[in-house]
Amino acid sequence: MATFSKRIEIQQLVTETDSIGNQLKEWKTVVKPWCSAVITTGKEYYEAAQINAENDITFKMLYSRKIHEMNPSEIRIIYNGKAYDVKRITDYREQRRTLEIKAVEINGRD
Repeated sequence: MATFSKRIEIQQLVTETDSIGNQLKEWKTVVKPWCSAVITTGKEYYEAAQINAENDITFKMLYSRKIHEMNPSEIRIIYNGKAYDVKRITDYREQRRTLEIKAVEINGRD
């Protein structure tokens, strides 16, 4: 069994209305689970004459229905001061014991 000794923040993009009616989008932390974190790959690729690093990471944690039912395209993870786009949330071996979240580092865009 993995050691869940790392703390992450799962954030969701929410739209709020300020006092004069402007709609503002803001990332809000919805849960802070304990997990393990494993960097799965590190790739470099050329895009528009720039070299960009892509760091994939897998977070493993105890099963949570709330997290499992989240839409990956509407959330991000904050880990060690870096933001990660969530690509996939998987119920590992479909046993409702462990979740795996595949994510990629955002690299300077927000």
